[in-house]
Amino acid sequence: MKHLRRTYYDLFSSVYDRIIALHSGDASAAARRFLVERTGLGVGGRLLDLCTGTGAVAIRARRTSGSGGLAVGLDFSSGMIRKAQGKANQAGGDGVSFVVGDAACLPFADGCFDAVTCSHAMYELRPGVRDLALREAHRVLRPGGRFLMMEHCEPTRPLIRLLYRLRLRALGSAGNLDFARDEVPFIARHFDAVERELSPTGRSKLIRGIKPARPVGPGAEMGPRVPSSR
Repeated sequence: MKHLRRTYYDLFSSVYDRIIALHSGDASAAARRFLVERTGLGVGGRLLDLCTGTGAVAIRARRTSGSGGLAVGLDFSSGMIRKAQGKANQAGGDGVSFVVGDAACLPFADGCFDAVTCSHAMYELRPGVRDLALREAHRVLRPGGRFLMMEHCEPTRPLIRLLYRLRLRALGSAGNLDFARDEVPFIARHFDAVERELSPTGRSKLIRGIKPARPVGPGAEMGPRVPSSR
């Protein structure tokens, strides 16, 4: 199953940008600009973009972080990463890196990023994998760092809504529908001050939280990493 999913995303990489723009109603990428702005990333900041796809968020974050900053995009699809690297090279390339890897077992040290983002992908992870990915995002954030994820709002047109729900079920389980309806309780298991707001297009929603400055009780230290699959 993991091999089939990776092959699917490798092939999907060639049309990924067009499909995302169409589904989100955001051909100008305003939603991704909005996401990066909400990270609060400053000059010299370090950002990790999970399930980066073709790298749009990481590349934009690199422009924001300026001299001395770093943006890293991670995806399990080598096809997506090749596409992202090509786009980064066209944009200049310095200060942005792309890594083939597993969001549920990140190859980074504790507390090394100021912000972790995930755009239009977290709902595609299987529930158990998603929980591991959120634990890993918490681990690699510095205390006080921000986690932000953006997802599609549920479509309002009946046929499109039905297809959307069928896709969520096909990607994992009924738990994906629960997550997509209200992500805040899931994110609040790992982060403080969780908030939700709509993107400028009104078709995507942004959920953000903050890593506590220090552990707040039993279980606050997130346990060992466990390899998994998307």
